[in-house]
Amino acid sequence: MKERYGFWSNLKYVIRGMKKDGGHLLALQILGVTAETVSLFIIPVTVKLIIDSLTAEDGPEKTLILIGINSVVMLIVYLINGYVENNTPYKMKHALISFKRELTETMTSMEYSNLENPKVLDEHERIRNVMNVKTQGIEGMMDSTVKCGKLILQIIMAGILVSGLHPLLIVILLGLLLLSFFVIDKTKIIDKKNVWDALGPYWRKHFNLGYLTNHFTSAKEIRVYDMKDYIYGKYLDVTADILDKYRLSRNIWFKSNAICMPLALLQEISLYGFLIYELSKNNLTVAEFTLYIASVHIFTKALSEFIQEYTEIKKQSLEVKDFRSFIETYRIPDEPACDTAASESGTAMQTDHPEFEFEDVTFCYDGQEKNALENISIRIPYGQRLAIVGLNGAGKTTFIKLLAGFYKPVKGRITLNGSDTSDMSRAGLFRYFSAVFQNVEEYPFTVAENVSMKNLRDTDEKRVEDCIERCGLSEKIDTLDAGIHSQVLKVIEKDGVDFSGGEKQKLALARALYKNAPVIILDEPTSALDPLAEERVYTSFNDLIGDRTGIFISHRLSSTKFCDKVAMFEDSHLVEYGSHEELMAKKGKYYDLYETQAQFYREEKSDEE
Repeated sequence: MKERYGFWSNLKYVIRGMKKDGGHLLALQILGVTAETVSLFIIPVTVKLIIDSLTAEDGPEKTLILIGINSVVMLIVYLINGYVENNTPYKMKHALISFKRELTETMTSMEYSNLENPKVLDEHERIRNVMNVKTQGIEGMMDSTVKCGKLILQIIMAGILVSGLHPLLIVILLGLLLLSFFVIDKTKIIDKKNVWDALGPYWRKHFNLGYLTNHFTSAKEIRVYDMKDYIYGKYLDVTADILDKYRLSRNIWFKSNAICMPLALLQEISLYGFLIYELSKNNLTVAEFTLYIASVHIFTKALSEFIQEYTEIKKQSLEVKDFRSFIETYRIPDEPACDTAASESGTAMQTDHPEFEFEDVTFCYDGQEKNALENISIRIPYGQRLAIVGLNGAGKTTFIKLLAGFYKPVKGRITLNGSDTSDMSRAGLFRYFSAVFQNVEEYPFTVAENVSMKNLRDTDEKRVEDCIERCGLSEKIDTLDAGIHSQVLKVIEKDGVDFSGGEKQKLALARALYKNAPVIILDEPTSALDPLAEERVYTSFNDLIGDRTGIFISHRLSSTKFCDKVAMFEDSHLVEYGSHEELMAKKGKYYDLYETQAQFYREEKSDEE
């Protein structure tokens, strides 16, 4: 069976990228290869012609002409090489950026579940590291492709010049070079499998530990708890594991070189021994001897380097295969942002009044034995206020991930107005939701872009200002010199704005309002607040969302009193469902949890009074 991403397929893929995104990079490299090859042969050929001229006593005029021609050719070659060397790095990087964009698009479009899968993250980190090393992966293959083209041209030209030598010498030289090729090729395959493929998990740990030390989100804790030595120790441990792999690579290549070095020595002995013998027997003139020495040296050196480069490009091809396989496996093509789903009748469905229903849904995370949710059945009509409550680990956030389409059930189904959401495009399903998650994120964009989550040219600034006003953030924004055009965070602009925790929350609420989706989710965004402050936030947000569906998730019960229905989760199950009054009258698990927390609320109010 033909391999999907074999050597020639990967080679065409890289060359196509060089032609498409490198801005005449391929043509530039061909020009450079030709000029470099000419520079390699012009001197030995000129020297032979000068020696022949002097031996024939043609006079100084011919010698001067030969030297002049050589000088002009070398000047042209130097100019071409200078032009190529100055333009190649930029064009090479431009082509590489296009390949890297594919990797970035894959990571931002892949199924959310893959971002929580260590195996996928290890693959990505291994590929990302390879992409950042000039001699590996796609950039390495681009460079090696050019080198191989140059060496093939040198081999052909040198082969023509040495074609008059004894065939036995050529056979001996080729035989020794082929032996080296097999040794090196086998070594690179072993090295990639045992070293570089195995480094993915260590590189991921190394990257994340490095991220901890230079990112502001962890800077306060590191200093307050004096964690620098602890983190540095972890960093050293991971570095030691990486160095162990590097030592293994060194030992693999030491054994390979122990075989290849003697073969190279035999090659040199065979070459010079033969030419000296032929010269001593007067079978060669001094001029021919000079040309043959240079040509055979170029031939064997080019052939040896070609074998090295060919084995390297084969290894790089395996890395390109990893890259392409990762893209194909995990990248999801761009989808239209329309809200379509295939109904049971096969017709398209669109609605601005979505009703969702869980039908006996069970879900289990990969690698886990226990279900995160089990046999969940619940209907969420449009416009309903639903509180999802329960202690930590009860399954509340998993419920939201399934509802929003981040995961798919392993059993049962989730429907939107009767149609299975699994049949919908992700873009179509995401259209229905705005969300404020537990960890409120800020982005190094302007305030306006943080609210709209679009380019500034596509942002409705009046709508941004309205959402900020409704969320109570306008007083803060009015103090900023650039208003909604102020940069958020200092990671890009030194005068960026750092919002407080409450201001971040308001920014996230404005973002959710701006999208104007029919379903708005609050997934414990107020977990850091005290219960009374949390209740005020929920009450305010309930007024903001109007007639849209509101889903409030909390392990505390501040959100329940103004909601139409309460769904209480415990140990992956939906244990109680009804209105606040109904569940209180039932005096079950919800009643017990509410009364326990209500005692705390009463104490807080008493303290305030």
